[in-house]
Amino acid sequence: MSRRQGIRVSRTVGKTSDVIEKVAVGLFRWAATDHSGMSKALECMPPMGFLDELKTIFMQFLISVVGAILTGGWIFALFAYVIPHLIVRLF
Repeated sequence: MSRRQGIRVSRTVGKTSDVIEKVAVGLFRWAATDHSGMSKALECMPPMGFLDELKTIFMQFLISVVGAILTGGWIFALFAYVIPHLIVRLF
């Protein structure tokens, strides 16, 4: 490899690493962004006391647990009833 080719390769590697870095930073910045708008909604809320904050946290926790249970039930029904029914009907 000549000196000129070595310089060309090193420039290409440098440009590639810069592009990869920009893509990775942009992706992680997008992933860390609040897309639901909840942070903006919380900023617009009036200040709450300690007990009100605990109540809000507890309600969000309950909604998350109920959502997880419903998702698990849906997946169970899908694998236990829907997919076998489709396989029997198709074959």
